[in-house]
Amino acid sequence: MTESALKESELKENAAVPAEPRSPSPLHRWGGYMARHRIPVLAVWILLVVASAVFYPSVESRLAAPDYTVQSSESATAQKLMARHFPASGAEQGVVVFRSARLTADTPEYRRAVDRVLAVIPADAGRPAAPDSTSGRISADKHVAVATFPMAGSRSDRADRAGDLQRRIRAAAADGPVEAYLTGPSALTGDLSDVELRDQSVAESIGVPIALLALLLAFGTLVAALIPVAMALGSVLACTALLGLLAGPLNLDRFVTVVATVIGIGVGIDYALFVISRFREELARRTQPDGEPRPDKAALREAVHASVSVALRTSGRTVLTAGLIVMVALGSMILIRGHIFTEITVAAGLMVVLCLLTSLTALPALLALLGHRVNRGALPRRLLPSAGGGAGGGRWAAWARTVLRHPYRLGLPVLVLVAAMTVPLASIRLGVDWGLASLTDTPSGKGQQIVATSFSPGAVGPVQVVACGPGDTAVTGAQRLAGEVRDDRRITEVLPVERSGKCAGLHIVLAERVDSPKATAFVRDLRSGPARTAFAGTPAEVHVGGLSAEYVDLADETAGKLPLVVLVILALSFCYLLVVFRSVLVPVKAVLLNLLATVAALGMTTLVFQHGWGEGLFGFTSSGTLQAYLPVALFALLFGLSMDYEIFLVGRIQEERLRTGDDAQAVPAGLEHTARQITTAAAIMVVVFGSLLFARVLELKQFGFGLAFAVLLDATVVRLLLVPAVMGVAGRANWWLPGWLERRLPAVWKE
Repeated sequence: MTESALKESELKENAAVPAEPRSPSPLHRWGGYMARHRIPVLAVWILLVVASAVFYPSVESRLAAPDYTVQSSESATAQKLMARHFPASGAEQGVVVFRSARLTADTPEYRRAVDRVLAVIPADAGRPAAPDSTSGRISADKHVAVATFPMAGSRSDRADRAGDLQRRIRAAAADGPVEAYLTGPSALTGDLSDVELRDQSVAESIGVPIALLALLLAFGTLVAALIPVAMALGSVLACTALLGLLAGPLNLDRFVTVVATVIGIGVGIDYALFVISRFREELARRTQPDGEPRPDKAALREAVHASVSVALRTSGRTVLTAGLIVMVALGSMILIRGHIFTEITVAAGLMVVLCLLTSLTALPALLALLGHRVNRGALPRRLLPSAGGGAGGGRWAAWARTVLRHPYRLGLPVLVLVAAMTVPLASIRLGVDWGLASLTDTPSGKGQQIVATSFSPGAVGPVQVVACGPGDTAVTGAQRLAGEVRDDRRITEVLPVERSGKCAGLHIVLAERVDSPKATAFVRDLRSGPARTAFAGTPAEVHVGGLSAEYVDLADETAGKLPLVVLVILALSFCYLLVVFRSVLVPVKAVLLNLLATVAALGMTTLVFQHGWGEGLFGFTSSGTLQAYLPVALFALLFGLSMDYEIFLVGRIQEERLRTGDDAQAVPAGLEHTARQITTAAAIMVVVFGSLLFARVLELKQFGFGLAFAVLLDATVVRLLLVPAVMGVAGRANWWLPGWLERRLPAVWKE
């Protein structure tokens, strides 16, 4: 028998024993390094977490208001022109709302209360005049009055001023006969940030305890279950502090930090789960059958260090590969000019980086320090689910063999069902829900409701039209435009045309909420119709802006760039998996199945939130649209996250095949080793993401549902049925790679 044949025979006879790499891989050596230097590594992480905890309370004050602008868009240009030529109008209008149940605005007591409140607004802010009967700022029943004033500066400056003014106004009106509230874009978004912060706390209080329970059932020991939670929370704390430092330069807001926090908890727990599972498996194999440590301390220490190294060489590789793919997917969003995409890319990307660093440094150091103590606090066996048989002999292996025997009978109906879930995506409509429904108990929300009832829902965010041209062309065109739109039933008021040099400004108050589909439809109609005809034949340039116009531009930018982003993600993911698995079919299968699952999740999100199928169940009122940035952000996140389970499962199948040389046994054995971890990790992800369904803000509900549904679909139907079915049908073709391509691929993971 030849030497190679002898080696192959030995591998098959010892299939239960993982082979060590001939030359240790970088991750294998890194695991040994972390184990040897465990005390300094943990000391550095403890100092980092403590410093982050000290800095954490100041993070909230550094976050800005949400920014939905699209660079170089028409609405962004209009905003710049308004700020430059009409500073008296400000970047937005602050609105002070007065209401009294028993007094009317023409009584002396009401007027004194109004004057007392308006006096707290600094004179340099453009103190508003008290409303009177000729200003049109007193309601028909005379119980409600409003006063407006300009607010200039950056979004963050306006948000800070709005918070300070809100406190002053409430103090000035306290215990008086007239209620007073500050509302407007900055005041509303400031209160929205507070609501999102409470939503984050609720999500964490629901998700983390249930995740800990799932880990207890999966590991069966308290210490092992606590470690992933500790790693995830440490990563989130450190990343949140880092985001606080970057909040000013990057204009980060509360929404993206909430999303990043939820992603960090889910990803951090998952990554630690994979590494700990493999560590415990290797440690058990290297010690006595009864699980007791060997009496030789040196041998025990060597077993622990070796287990850490193997855990990083195998599961650590999975974690690193999955994390890099998530960052590649997130990075593709920089192709879109919207500021919100930059925020999500930075916040979520940094969170994944911190989770990776924790899993590859603090976690192996802690495991090396704990050793067998990782199994302390064992739960009674009667409380634990059955673990099944060994490799190739348990329930999951039996399921895999069933799938391999009937791949078409089991796979095709499921494939058709998942494909059917993508159908609602064809009817998707994009917009922006401002979250006003979640602000009913906030001062700005109350003020907005009063304005909407007594005046107009669109009064807090009028459409802005600014035109510039030689001579009187801009003013003449603006006046002509005002006359053309005045009779539109979607409009409640057209303010007088303002002039500044060669530019003219016009404000149009809508009868609809600024974030409603009717408001965005008006902006589209205005741009394509009256705004063109009113200035036809003149050299004047006209731009339509305002909040509603911002939402239109964001939706258009998203829809236009979505195909490009998807193509980039698919291409880069395929190339990366080609290098990792050194196979053509495996990355093709992974990309196509992940694409199917992600599109299906988006389809179901469209059905539930746009078409309102989940209104009663999840407690919301459909706005008739999905958040404009949601499809791109969800696709990038979901495609990256779904790779976790693909790499974990297929990587173990590849490992089993290399060890045994038997394709028919590799799939059942790989599934047996990974299915429990995949289902546990998926359950944790679903719970953590799904906890956002308890949020009051609609965009958080949409994000949470999309992420949770996709993970559930991917980890069950795709990973545990479609992947084994496809790999079973393909057989040895799974690992085919042309020789010319093999020679040209970089040997990144090759051992």
